[in-house]
Amino acid sequence: MATTDASGTGVGPMGKHGRRATIVAVVALAFAAIVVPFALRALGGNGGRASAATPVAHPPVAPVAHQQAGTDPALGRHDGLPSLLPSRSMLTPGARVRLGDVTDGVLRRTPAGAWQVLVRWNGRLQPVPTRGPVQLAAGAASSWIAGDGLLYTRVPTGSPDRFRVYSWDPRGGSAYTPPALVANPLGEVCFNRSFTAYGDCRSAG
Repeated sequence: MATTDASGTGVGPMGKHGRRATIVAVVALAFAAIVVPFALRALGGNGGRASAATPVAHPPVAPVAHQQAGTDPALGRHDGLPSLLPSRSMLTPGARVRLGDVTDGVLRRTPAGAWQVLVRWNGRLQPVPTRGPVQLAAGAASSWIAGDGLLYTRVPTGSPDRFRVYSWDPRGGSAYTPPALVANPLGEVCFNRSFTAYGDCRSAG
């Protein structure tokens, strides 16, 4: 009886194991193709729901202030007046002062006790001359620096809390000499005793 040598055909034990491995791999791939999409969809859905449920904290919105600071109906309105509330109620040496939109300067107390503004002009520190019917914080007049850096002087009148107010505005000047500060009358202004409110005196008694 003739015999057939099948050792080279892959039908032996190694061939059977190879087919089993192939079948297992195909089944695993099919299982992954079915299960993985569902798992990803479930994860995506949970993440979407969690994100939507997370509250978003917004910063509080500050209310718009329609009333100007320092308003007191008993003192009148601010119409036509600059911002006069002081950054400091008294002049102090070295305090910074604005000369309008021209430049900045610093206050200096002279040996005679008067106040003077110094500016750096033409490469050196120079005094700024003052002109007008009043002087800086001289006699009964008091001067102060407003919150925007501008300089003002007030002179008391015969009525309580009522003053004649002057703004110090720069005028003139050249490439070699600084402008002068000229006392510009703003009219009568009413202030409260704590110097925290003011008005045009039109509603004041």
